Amino acid sequence: MQRSGSEKTASGTAGLPSPTHRIQRHFYALAIGSGLTLALTAPLTAVLAMKLGAGAFAAGVSVASLPAVVLVLDVLGTRLLPYLEPRRAIVNGMLLWALGSVGSAVAPTFAVMAGSRLVQGIGLALYAAAAPQLAVRLAGNGRVGKAMGRFQAAMTLGSAVGPLSGGAVSGIGVGTSGLRLAFAVCGLLAVGCAVYARLTLPSVPAVVVPRWSLPSLPGMGRPRAVLGLWMGSAGQGLRSAIGLTVVPLVAADVLNLDGVRLGVFLTSMYLIEVVTTAVLGARSDLRGRRFGIMLGAAVGVLGVGVVFAAMTSTSVPVLFAAAVPLGVAGGCMFGVLPALLVDLAGTTEVGLSATRIARDLGSSACMVGAGAVITLAGTAAALGLCVALYLTVGVGMLVVGETRV
Repeated sequence: MQRSGSEKTASGTAGLPSPTHRIQRHFYALAIGSGLTLALTAPLTAVLAMKLGAGAFAAGVSVASLPAVVLVLDVLGTRLLPYLEPRRAIVNGMLLWALGSVGSAVAPTFAVMAGSRLVQGIGLALYAAAAPQLAVRLAGNGRVGKAMGRFQAAMTLGSAVGPLSGGAVSGIGVGTSGLRLAFAVCGLLAVGCAVYARLTLPSVPAVVVPRWSLPSLPGMGRPRAVLGLWMGSAGQGLRSAIGLTVVPLVAADVLNLDGVRLGVFLTSMYLIEVVTTAVLGARSDLRGRRFGIMLGAAVGVLGVGVVFAAMTSTSVPVLFAAAVPLGVAGGCMFGVLPALLVDLAGTTEVGLSATRIARDLGSSACMVGAGAVITLAGTAAALGLCVALYLTVGVGMLVVGETRV
């Protein structure tokens, strides 16, 4: 019988102190705090960039620069980032994020802020590579779905309140002072996360000596695995396109929704996503990956349909009803797709590297694609694109078949 990648990985729980339950509690508390920290200034970045003299295009580039840096490092560091000692990588990553955030807080010009964003990108790449690896090692062999589901749920729980918290802090000051204060607070929170990680997480020995090399994802070149990569890109990218591009534009341009009510909608969607991610991620270890991904594709199509109904009827309550299916869809994609890619890869390190690359590519492509379609053909066409992508994920799952065997 073929074993899934979560069982074939060499990582296991080697080198971890026992029992690990207390360490897991500290780790998930850190994930919640990190999610809050990483999301605190997300909606404020473009605003501060424009206040510092950037045009709309340059401000958009400053927002996109973060995932671009992470993507480049993920691709070039496939034999480096996944094999770094996790605690050290998390601590250094959060300290670099703090340095970049404080740099933006005191930046006299947009150029200085742009440089600070690059520093944050390096820090985010370190954290994003190390934290999922540690989550899986703490959970033990055969529990990739449960580990990734709980980790993504904790991160989403923190990030759900991040934008609202950042907006509240930025409202304290006038002009750029409130924005700068939010970035400074973000830096302090990141330092706190680094200290907490250093004090509560164990040092875990590396399984393979990390090194720079040409991009390498052994086992991911087979047709079945390539299709899995496409599903990972489309499924995880849809969440970014819908939450950060399509729904905000529908809310602002069609329904005249203010920022507070839009924030409430997104927070509600993310909280539903938290529960779904944790439950279905763990379920996929016991019952297989197919159900969660097919469910996500189906309710994703339903959610997009409800958004279309809200747009045509200009009904705010109908839009808020879409938070339920869209939250469930996002939870299915974030909770189960990473485990699917680990199964297809054969090892946790390669599978999670593939997950990050697929997520980075998918998020960038889906957000840019949705924006382009909206500009050229309107919001309804962008919703149609989202439906098509959800359907390709569902069809892809039927072709790939069950991987948890």
